Formats: sequence, structure tokens, C-alpha cells
Amino acid sequence: MRLTLLVLLAVALESVHVCAADDLATALKQPILTSEQSAKQAADFVVKRIPKLQQADSAEAWQRDAEALRLKVLEEVVFKGVPAKWREGQPRVEWLDVIETGHGYKIKKLRYEALPGLWIPALLYEPDKLDGKVPAVLNVNGHDSNGKSADYKQLRCINLAKRGILALNTEWLRMGELRGSAYSHDDLATLDLCGVSGLSVFYLAMSRGLDVLTSQPHADLDRVAMTGLSGGGWQTIILSSLDTRIKVSIPVAGYSSLTQRVIHHDSIGDLEQNPTDLVKYADYVHLTALLTPRPALLIYNRTDNCCFKSPTVRPNTYEPVVPFYQQAGAADAFEYYENTDPGTHNYELDNRQQLYRFLTKHWSLENGDAAEIASNDEIMTAEELTVGVPANNTNFRVLAEEVAQRLPRELTGTADERRQLLKQILRWEDRNISAEPQGEPTTVGELTVSRVLVRDDDWSLPAVMVAPENFTESVMFIADSGFANHADEIAKLAGEGKRVVSFDPVLMGAAQPPGSLYQHAQLIATVGARPLGIQASQILAAVRLANQHFETQSLQVLARGPRSSLAALCADALDAENQIAAVEAAELPETLKAYLREGRKYNRTPETYCFGLLEYFDLPQLRAMGQAEK
Repeated sequence: MRLTLLVLLAVALESVHVCAADDLATALKQPILTSEQSAKQAADFVVKRIPKLQQADSAEAWQRDAEALRLKVLEEVVFKGVPAKWREGQPRVEWLDVIETGHGYKIKKLRYEALPGLWIPALLYEPDKLDGKVPAVLNVNGHDSNGKSADYKQLRCINLAKRGILALNTEWLRMGELRGSAYSHDDLATLDLCGVSGLSVFYLAMSRGLDVLTSQPHADLDRVAMTGLSGGGWQTIILSSLDTRIKVSIPVAGYSSLTQRVIHHDSIGDLEQNPTDLVKYADYVHLTALLTPRPALLIYNRTDNCCFKSPTVRPNTYEPVVPFYQQAGAADAFEYYENTDPGTHNYELDNRQQLYRFLTKHWSLENGDAAEIASNDEIMTAEELTVGVPANNTNFRVLAEEVAQRLPRELTGTADERRQLLKQILRWEDRNISAEPQGEPTTVGELTVSRVLVRDDDWSLPAVMVAPENFTESVMFIADSGFANHADEIAKLAGEGKRVVSFDPVLMGAAQPPGSLYQHAQLIATVGARPLGIQASQILAAVRLANQHFETQSLQVLARGPRSSLAALCADALDAENQIAAVEAAELPETLKAYLREGRKYNRTPETYCFGLLEYFDLPQLRAMGQAEK
């Protein structure tokens, strides 16, 4: 009988706790920061950091500025931290089978080494009759699983060859013969974490292809062009703007100014298209201006069903660059074309004929007719065009793990010098925050719930304080999914006599704007900030404010989830004033090197892949820094 009463009492108490937790969950989910406010502040943060394109006093002055900007982007973005052996010398090339088509051109199969161990399959479409120097076109492709065998790409290369042009058709990472998760574009983040630009892999895959094309004995180096659709359009603007060996550029539906993409999220793109720090130095409109005075045709589609709808791009990507070409006396060399047939995301007949027309306009071609030469019967299967790659062809994660073998680097110097280095990596900004009460406190059972909006110069963040009647200590609680989803644990902590202060750092909980988490993180990083650094500085500032308000010396931080846990460890490592008593982290591996391995996804924890963090600081080092002063 006594046992039965105890069981009933336990069930009753648990029911009371569940009811209290349910009531608290309702209270915590009352909106403090709306999704519209969250979206606006994220957009504002990015937009105000986008550099403005400014025209130089003269065409000659712009060329000097342009060369300096190219060098800055190459050294500080594309090749930052890249081993010298990746960049040195000419690429190794293996020439394989030749397909004699019998239609006035042949197809030479080849593969070239973009960097040590990474081979790129390619096809060289070569006219049967070659006399002297002829034009050459580098053909790249975008997010098409067919890769280099895509029908529209084959037709383009065939037509170029029939016009007496050398056409190199290269494979792109994750497409065609390089399909598979090993080449996932987001995996470039594994190299970023190690302090080696993951963008460099994409760039070298392009530039080494250009090396191969321009080394052909019949290639006219004064008539070299580049073109591609979607991700191929992105490749085209990146390489064309930074490598002046490209004399004519025809990107198709591949990019836009970042201002356009902040508004139109379907145009944000993948990580390589928003690489760390690129827009700190140059927005895509700057890259477009770097083409001046070389001929360039920007092609976009009016009703594009993927991205970069033409009407949304022209005002911010093309029109600002027109004065640069006018100043250079080359206004006729810069064109914009809006495709309406079919008007969707395409490089079909109308767009291809714009390519032929533009090349004919600027080069002397054997066939000056812009109409496409019928060649549909010459399209081959992917199997017929297979080149083959080595079984041990390297990939992002393998490259990152090779780099990580010597990481983190040994650090000498004082504790303050180590903190300064970590601040540089995190792009740390000390934050002064204020708290604005949102209405009167409410009562939930025996708990008092106060709702607060925390503000700094850039962000407004939702916060709550949950206090039992007779609390004995205070703690800070943060979580990846936001405090509103952790009512059970907050109620439990309050039941233990703890006053719980909780807020959502940027990109967490209610402070995560609508849309993809990883895309918001990309936008923040590409303009020169670091999401992890922002989160860590917000945590330390919130703890400092709480200590001032409560007149306490330090506060324990409880973090739930790998993202908030890493941010809390970084905040603790940079807490020279002992504002944080201790950090209780959850769901973190023993080492950041775990994020280099299969199964870890950039899009789930984008802040973790902070550029260069692992180069000097692994989790044991961060923990040791936080504990050193305690």
C-alpha cells in the first residue's frame, strides 16, 4: 500500500512538472522578435558591408585599380593559405583516345591535374583543318548532373569546332564523371576550416583547363573566350575577371551583385559562389567591371526558373558597369541579352546563337553566320564521351585531412597574444548591448517570466529570464534551436532553484532568419564577418550585462547543441575578465577534425567551418584558454 502511494505521488509530481513545462513552453514561444525583423536585420547587416563600385578618373587609372583589385582577391580570397605546390608549374596532362567524327572535327579525350592528385576529365573539340592560329573557347558547365555530356553543351562545342574554333569542354566538380558526394561543393568548407581556401580548388580546376587550352599549338592567344551556364556562368565571371588571358567573356545566368541575392534568395547559390571574404574586397559588379575593356556579353533569362531572373539583375550587375566601358571607348564591346525563348534557365538555341553572333562580331571566323549549324545527329552518349579518372582521385575531405595532419600549429607567446590571434580569426568585435523589457513579467506557476529584447549596433535578439521565487544562483542558457524549444530543461533548472537567463544568438532560434541557415552564414562570411565570431561576442556581452544587472561576478553558461557550444567555448576563451564561470557544452566532438570527415555536413553547422580556426585552435586549446584564468 505504501509503495502504491509513493508511485501515485511520483506520478502526480511528474504531472505537475509536465503541466508547468507545457505552460512555460507556451510562454517562451510568445514572439519577441518576428521573422520579418530577423530577416531585415540580417539583410541590413550584409548590404551595408557591400563595397560600392566607384569609377576611376580615367580608363588608365581604372586599369591600375583593376590590377590591384585582382591581386587582392587572388591573394586574400582565392589562394589564401594555399600550399605553393598547388599553384606551381604547368599541369600534368594525359591525352587519351581520339574520336574521329567524320563531320569536320575530332574529339580528343584528356584529363589534366588541377592540383596534385585531382584529375579533371575533358574533351577537346578540334577542327579537322587547322591552319595557323585559330580562336579557342573554354566551355564550363554548371549544376547539370550530365556534366560535359549535356546535349546543349555538346551542340555548342560542335558548332564552335565547325566554325574553326578549338573548344575545350571540361567536367565540373560533382557533375558528370565527377559525380558523387566526395565532390560536394559545400565540402570546400573543410579546407576553409584548416585555413586553406576551398575556393582555390574550383579556381585551379578552371585555370588549369585554360592552361591546357592555351598551350595548344594552334591556339590564338589573342582570341580566347570562356562561356558557361549557371555554375558555368559563375566560373566564367570568376576566371575572366581575374585572368586576363580570357579575351572575351560570355557568362550565362551565372551570377549577380550581392545586393540582388540578398533580396532574391533563389539566387544566393552555393558556398563557392559566396566564398569567405570575397565581397569584403569585390562584389560581383566589381568583377564585371574588371572585364573592361574586353568584350563581354552577359546573358540572362527573363523567367528563369532557377535564379538570376533577368529583370532583377540588369540594374545592379550590368548598368553600373556601362560607364566603365564608355570611359574606355569600348561601349560597343559590352552587351546584355535577355532571353525569352524559352526564357527559363537555359543555354538552348537562342542563347547559343547569341554566343556565335558575339564571337563573330569580335573575331574573324570561317563561318560568320550566327545561325546554329544543325548537329543534333552528332550528339553522343555520356558513355561514349567518358574519359575516366584514377580510382584514388582526391577530393575536398582528403585534401583537408592531409592539411589537418599538422594542425593546429603550435602557439607560443602570452595568453593575451593567443587571445588576439583568436580574435583575428573570428573577426571579433566587442559588443555593447542593452536590454529592453517587452511588457510586464508574467507568472507561470511559481515561476516569473520576463521577456526582453537585447540590442547591439547590428542585431536585436530575443531573451527571457525565468526565475523561481527563491533562487539561489543564476545561469545563462543558450541552444542551437532556441530557448523556446527547451522549456523542459529550463523548467528543470528553475525547479533546482536557479534563475535562468536565456537568449538566442544570431542564426539560432528566433534569431535565425527565414530561409536556409547555411546561406545566411555564407552571406555574413563573404562580406568579411564571421558568424561564429558574432555569436561568441554576443554571448560574452550578454553574460557581462547579466552580471552587471545581477551584481554577480560570473555566470555559468549552459549550451545545448554543437553550434551554441562552440560559440560559448570561443566566448569563454576570450573572456579575460572572468565574466563566464564555466561552460557546459553539449554535442561537440573531441576535436574539430571530426568536421572534416564523412557524415558531417556544412549546411547543418556552417559557423563551425570558420576560416582558419583549426589552423591554430582545436577544441582542447579553446577549453584550455577558457579554464586558464578560472
